[in-house]
Amino acid sequence: MSLLKRIEQTLDKRLRALFGGNPHRPGAREAIELYRDALDQIAQRATPGKRGERLFPFDRVTIELRPQDPERKAVLESLFDPNQIIEDIRATLTEDRITAPTNLTVAVHYPSEAETDLRIHCEKSPAPDLNQPGATAPVHPLATMWLITLSGVSSSPEFFVDRPQINLGREREVIDAQGRPIRRNDLHFPEGADNVNATVSRSHAHLRFDPTTGEWRIYDDGSSLGTAVFRDGHRIDVPAHAPRGAMLRPGDEIYLGQARLLFAMPR
Repeated sequence: MSLLKRIEQTLDKRLRALFGGNPHRPGAREAIELYRDALDQIAQRATPGKRGERLFPFDRVTIELRPQDPERKAVLESLFDPNQIIEDIRATLTEDRITAPTNLTVAVHYPSEAETDLRIHCEKSPAPDLNQPGATAPVHPLATMWLITLSGVSSSPEFFVDRPQINLGREREVIDAQGRPIRRNDLHFPEGADNVNATVSRSHAHLRFDPTTGEWRIYDDGSSLGTAVFRDGHRIDVPAHAPRGAMLRPGDEIYLGQARLLFAMPR
């Protein structure tokens, strides 16, 4: 079932609950069209990112609706539930391959002086001034993910990412010339298990979660054959030892040499 069809079915159910099983009350169809129009307008505010990706750069959306009369307002309030519409906004952006901020908020208002049936305000919160006394950077909860092995043989074909840093490499433990362990890889590609595994360096790369932005990033730790991310058919190379690494998004494919992983959301 398409996203649009699912949303329309949900809206119809709300109208039936409001009108005793009759979704054809005057103004009901118009309200559904306004809901769809709101989703379309929000998606149209996407902007291109630095690497050609599409981003929704705002974290606050305000939807203004003209109430006209109490009956019309009741219909609109039954459909434009803030908790539901934020889910539908995220789903719409995802379907259109638009990345939304993790801290997106939505408010719905019914100003009596509204001149149009629908008006969308999109805003970006100002960055906190960390030089102010007592100011702190925002903290995002850890976003758990999956690393699913697509090519090569790994120690865990479906690895649950539930800690803020994950080391990736060919060996479970990396030993120095004196036989001392210097690194432990959380997900590794044992040598000899597959020809692809030989293209993974001992200390190949690591993933790290940034709590101030809510982003996962991948860093190349000086691998021999490099680290790359494939997104929407485009390759993004991760420079070795780059301090910022590269941002990851759900659905990205990670290449460690020739080994391939899918970075996926929990199912």
